[in-house]
Amino acid sequence: MELASRSKNDIFTRPGEYPELRRHIRAVADGLDIRTVVAYAFDPRTRLLPYYSTSHRMAPAGARALGSALVDSGLTRTRVVLQQWTPNFRPSEAALDGQPIEMLLVSSMQIHAAKAYRLIADAHLAGNQRPLIIAGGPKAIYEPNDLFSLHGDPRIGADVAVTGEEFVLMQLLEVLLDYRRRCRTMREAFRLARRENALREIPGLVYRQGDDLDTPLCNTGTQRLVRDLDEFPHPILGYKLLEPPHRGRTLRSEPLPASRVRRNSTIASLSLSHGCKFNCDYCPIPAYNQRTYRHKSGERIADEMRRIREELGIRFFFGTDDNFFNNRPAVEQMFQVMNKTKINGRQFADEVFWGTEATEFDTWKNRDLLPAARKSGLRAIWFGIEDMTATLIRKGQSVGKTAELFDLLEGCGITPRPMLMHHDGQPLYSRDGMYGLINQVRYLRKIGAVSMQVTVLTPAVGTRSYEPTFEKEMVFSRVNGRSVDEWQFDGNHVVASESDKPWRIQLNMLVAYLVFYNPLNFFRSLLRRGKRFRLVRVYCQVTGMYELARTVAHSGMWAYRLWRGPIERAGAPHRARTHASVAPSDRISLPVLVEVGSPA
Repeated sequence: MELASRSKNDIFTRPGEYPELRRHIRAVADGLDIRTVVAYAFDPRTRLLPYYSTSHRMAPAGARALGSALVDSGLTRTRVVLQQWTPNFRPSEAALDGQPIEMLLVSSMQIHAAKAYRLIADAHLAGNQRPLIIAGGPKAIYEPNDLFSLHGDPRIGADVAVTGEEFVLMQLLEVLLDYRRRCRTMREAFRLARRENALREIPGLVYRQGDDLDTPLCNTGTQRLVRDLDEFPHPILGYKLLEPPHRGRTLRSEPLPASRVRRNSTIASLSLSHGCKFNCDYCPIPAYNQRTYRHKSGERIADEMRRIREELGIRFFFGTDDNFFNNRPAVEQMFQVMNKTKINGRQFADEVFWGTEATEFDTWKNRDLLPAARKSGLRAIWFGIEDMTATLIRKGQSVGKTAELFDLLEGCGITPRPMLMHHDGQPLYSRDGMYGLINQVRYLRKIGAVSMQVTVLTPAVGTRSYEPTFEKEMVFSRVNGRSVDEWQFDGNHVVASESDKPWRIQLNMLVAYLVFYNPLNFFRSLLRRGKRFRLVRVYCQVTGMYELARTVAHSGMWAYRLWRGPIERAGAPHRARTHASVAPSDRISLPVLVEVGSPA
């Protein structure tokens, strides 16, 4: 189900509270030598189109943000480990400056949860010398129970799960560092703080209430959000903590040098805004943001890109927005600042190329801002069109409007990059109209799309449609004798369908990609002399065909399993891997879900 929201007047922290909290932690942490690793879990089985290249060429913003917050709070002996770069990392053998780590923060999405479980279980191999284990990321936010009692053993699991943003983690550390001065390790400090009920007033935590393995879990409620995103630490701090790529099991003596960051992370992901005005039943974003919209100022965004460009040499940026054009005054101010900012003595748009995600509805509504957007360096927009005929979901998209918008974008020098969502009932091809998947792919390429993303509608935790999908017995539990695992809920695998031939849906996705990425379209792009984006189209075709070859080999096998069957269906969501249910704190109860308007 969707996450709960706090009451309307209690959603946000007070202005300036987050920077004040970090300053206080710096004072408390002074003199303490706390060695910390932030590990981002990554399952290589999810490395398929459309994320094949970016998964390894773009250091994730979430793990870096945690590192930035820790360093800015005085915990300078911190390292950020990305499993896509260091797949063999073992927390039980990790050491900084020759000493075992004291805290392990594991960040994971649901599709990478299996690797997160392994990181946590491996940390337990250190026995009594193991670090304090803090779990976070989307997996912890939506399914915290799963991070306790791993492999059916209640002794193996995280010590605490953070079900919110960095502010919740900092509140936790503020309490633990105060106890740390009376203890030898952060793990001992956690146990003492828990015993004295010092954690119950921190919204956004889940932890076992006692040392006994049969004690239930405590859920302290819904997090408060930091309203002004400018209060977050500068992202460049996290880039200076990255573990160098290697195949070893331990940590290198030094983090990745600044001169090598660009070589490994050619794209910098930045959080520019959070929230979306739409309320699609398959999307968890509005509920997570408690029906609010937050953004950074133009000055802060320009400064982040400028410093990363000048200090690290990274030129390409991706804004991890939910809906970039959601708030017109915010983006107008951002464009104005960027157009006045100089980088290396040159115009902003000459030094920085950036892209983001937006809805067709809001981009069209603000189409008069597109020339200013291009002058700010905006070169690409990824559109969650889903279905141009609006049969799946209505978000203001239409066939005619899409063509007009793409033409405007091309005229301004911005590449349109549509994202489609294949679903039950949508045919591969339709003789009349534009409902067929291939019809839409061909049309989008014809009107200017330079790349294409095609995923399948998949039940996502934290959404209104999640449990009803199970109740309709659409979700597969076993296929061809094998259980359907969490990593397969990535939008690239058909794991839920009412069709008696779901293998066709899987093959339809591959056919759609083949219609877009193929040698014929490559040569068409190559021969488009004098046309805009010619080289971009050629590059996208080359990389797309290569990535598609890898994807076909994997997805083709899954289609074969769907064809062979048998397919067993689940009647309810998977049960938590804990032996006790989540019990709300006796001091803090979960607030009632309320509608909260945009603060902007």
